Amino acid sequence: MTNKQKWTIALMCAVAAVLAALMLWRQQVATEAPNGAGHDAHQDSHGHDDRHPQAEGGPPADAGDNMVAMSDAQVKANGIAIDSARPALIGERLHLPARIAANAERTVALAAPAQGIVQSVAVSVGSAVRKGQVLAVIRSPAVAQWRAELAAARQRQALARTTYEREKSLWEQRISARQDLDAADAALKEAGIAVQAARQRLDALAIDGAGGDGLGVGLGVGISSALTVRAPLDGVVVDKPAVAGQAVDDSKPLLTIADLSQVWVEAVVPAGSLGQVGTGMAAQVSVGTRPQPIEGKVDLVGPVLGETSRMATARIVLANPQGALRPGMLASVDLLGPASTVAVTVASDAIQTVHERPVVFVRGAGGFRAQAVTVGRTDGKRTEIVGGLAAGTPYATAGSFLLKADLGKGEAEHED
Repeated sequence: MTNKQKWTIALMCAVAAVLAALMLWRQQVATEAPNGAGHDAHQDSHGHDDRHPQAEGGPPADAGDNMVAMSDAQVKANGIAIDSARPALIGERLHLPARIAANAERTVALAAPAQGIVQSVAVSVGSAVRKGQVLAVIRSPAVAQWRAELAAARQRQALARTTYEREKSLWEQRISARQDLDAADAALKEAGIAVQAARQRLDALAIDGAGGDGLGVGLGVGISSALTVRAPLDGVVVDKPAVAGQAVDDSKPLLTIADLSQVWVEAVVPAGSLGQVGTGMAAQVSVGTRPQPIEGKVDLVGPVLGETSRMATARIVLANPQGALRPGMLASVDLLGPASTVAVTVASDAIQTVHERPVVFVRGAGGFRAQAVTVGRTDGKRTEIVGGLAAGTPYATAGSFLLKADLGKGEAEHED
């Protein structure tokens, strides 16, 4: 091979090497363009890079999705308050739905003690009544029969007493035998037992032994079938199914009277919260008609669960002197447990829900970051943070809902 051929081959190899190097350089520039010169093309409307590859040593690729950019001037203009997570004294608060009910221990349903016909009803629903007041009058043949039996028993007792006195006098005069006196004494005692039994039957049914004309039954005259139904306590008529002319018996109530000077508040307690509820626990009852909560205490926690609701009932007894609390009203009850100091708390209104998780908007450079947290006890004002936030961390309190709205808007724009 000549020297000229050798130089030609060497020149061709050099040219090939230069071309190969040039092709490799262009390929490298094309590969690095998205991470360098093309970076701006991948930024969204918030200035966040929407590429999935993560730069070495930088934040996670989705960290910007939890950020809300906001300057100090904007924070002030939007009325967003800043506080720091700190220890606080928290008494656990359990919020429960409830309703007002009449005190069952001070409610009486009055039924006719015997079959009869309602002659008159002197009250209506809502009427305030006093103990002993006449409520209704019933005509009952059975009552007339019972009064007649009492009258007959008293007549027999009077005759037996007369006979006994006569036999006693004859025995003392040695005219009659002792056995005649003993027989008269036994007959008198039996007559007394019959009178007592007849009277107790009327007394047990709250039926007076006298007739409607006021004459004594013991005289054997004035037997009446009229039965006067009287109020057994002070209260209000809350139900009155009885009307004049109606046939009644002892199985149907005539009227229902409730003493509403004291009412029950019945709160519904889920089975899972029963461990937090006990008798004597402080309670605050809120009713729509009252501007301020009413203080009370849990009087009873139901020992059984409802068959359909699977919930128990916690009862609070409240005084109701003005009658403002009416049975059937809806209410809510806040049960307050014992207070204790917890290490990290935030204002309850600072906690927002994002993607079905509780978050707190932590203040940082240039804005706020939605920090997922684990919440614990709350008293309605302060909430315990079990995890996700350290004491002393600045966060948004009042106005945090605006940050949640901005975060949701930014996510929507990012998806678009």
